Amino acid sequence: MVATNDTTVLIFGASGDLTSRKLIPALFRLSQQQYLSVRSPVIGVARRPKSHDEFRTEMREKVQARLGLDKFDAAAWDVFANQLFYQQLDLTDASEYAMLKTSVQAIESQVGAGNDASRIVYLATTPDLIAPAVEGLDVSGMIPPRESKSILRVVVEKPFGRDLKSAQELTLTLSRHLQESQIYRIDHYLGKETVQNILLFRFGNAIFEPLLNRNHVDHIQITVAEELGMEGARGGYYDTSGAMRDVLQNHVLQLLCLIAMDPPSLFQAREIRDEKMKVLQALRPGVSGPIENWAIRAQYTAGLVDGQPTLGYREEDRVNPNSNRETYVAMRVALDNWRWAGVPFFLRTGKRLPKQMTEIAIQFKNPPLNLFSTVECDGDLCDLVETRPNTLILRIQPQEAISLRFSTKRPGMNYQVQPVSMDFEYGAHFTAQLPEAYERLLLDVMRGDSTLFTRSDELEAAWRFVTPVLESWESSSAAPDFYPAATWGPRSADQLISETKACWRAPK
Repeated sequence: MVATNDTTVLIFGASGDLTSRKLIPALFRLSQQQYLSVRSPVIGVARRPKSHDEFRTEMREKVQARLGLDKFDAAAWDVFANQLFYQQLDLTDASEYAMLKTSVQAIESQVGAGNDASRIVYLATTPDLIAPAVEGLDVSGMIPPRESKSILRVVVEKPFGRDLKSAQELTLTLSRHLQESQIYRIDHYLGKETVQNILLFRFGNAIFEPLLNRNHVDHIQITVAEELGMEGARGGYYDTSGAMRDVLQNHVLQLLCLIAMDPPSLFQAREIRDEKMKVLQALRPGVSGPIENWAIRAQYTAGLVDGQPTLGYREEDRVNPNSNRETYVAMRVALDNWRWAGVPFFLRTGKRLPKQMTEIAIQFKNPPLNLFSTVECDGDLCDLVETRPNTLILRIQPQEAISLRFSTKRPGMNYQVQPVSMDFEYGAHFTAQLPEAYERLLLDVMRGDSTLFTRSDELEAAWRFVTPVLESWESSSAAPDFYPAATWGPRSADQLISETKACWRAPK
């Protein structure tokens, strides 16, 4: 394994939860694997006064607590700590960025970074600090001119706006100071190993890709389910966001792009993102008529989780007791293109569902002539059941896996059908620890690989599709549908999919 070139990593918002919970552990792992050069300083930047040693001690304690004593390598941490620094900065005060530039140059000289070292600025901040941070970088001369050989890449965390207008304003703000090639809009879902494997699975195997089209696929379901509710005082943020902004507009639509896109001409960032963009341009409501015909919103009520009573959404801490904010979204959408014409896509995401799970389920059409059937019994009730459709399942989390469900003959003298599965689980087949999403994405930023990051036109296309739905919901005084905690959603979502004679999967 070879380290990347010398790269200075500045984390704006270093006192936040994201830094200690995801970014520093990811960089520590990259250091352990020798992907992060020992001449690459990691500089936490925040408003609070703090020394280098105080920052190192604080990060060590949090990383050690996250990994556990048995998995924490103290010797490796000591190596990493030597390249860990802290700089106090008021992100809203442009006059302080000159001091930041001087400090960064001194630290780079101290660790022996080369003159051609690149810089990464990770904006792990609230959205309101993005504009002043980028402006401060520009005013101080830390953003190299277009003709310069120096490299600066800026990583922006979601949310990328609240609707189409705010997303366009964010893009305009960034474009005043940065080139599009310098901007890395991060969606941690795209760093997950199984998400990346979707493209290799589709385009690296001759068996499945010819089947992924309207001639063979009956429908596709994409589910992003969360067990948690509003733990960690999350209610204050979530009540201004909701399931549509928090998950569906970004994570779910990105998964849709990857499973539905056409093969790129080259396996490179621009070509892959071009094909994803074509999917978003083809995205349409799944049926005609008012929004409620194809988009369902709902909110969880009190219920039982592991046998214990739990609060309803409106009773959660920091949530408006009269809130109509959606904690669940289900959609029936379609792609108006040659490959997928007539194939319904069912998307759903929600809080307080029975389990934490993300998967893509592709259900194929039944054979044109049904020759086989079997008798299935539930207690004393038996019925004649036809062959069940083949289903290809790509599980993103937990326990990343790929499964193919098909029919075979049940042992015996009669031709009776038995559904079975062929399963591949990453954990069972590969002994190596799967990299965390942020490890892969941070390494890609260091390498200048933007394949797994969202381009501005992708972002705006996604918002262009969901904004009318949000505006309709937020202008209505009608309450959302409701579902008890630890169930798979409201009845209206079941009706949405049952119109096609399908039903939602209940993953085990």
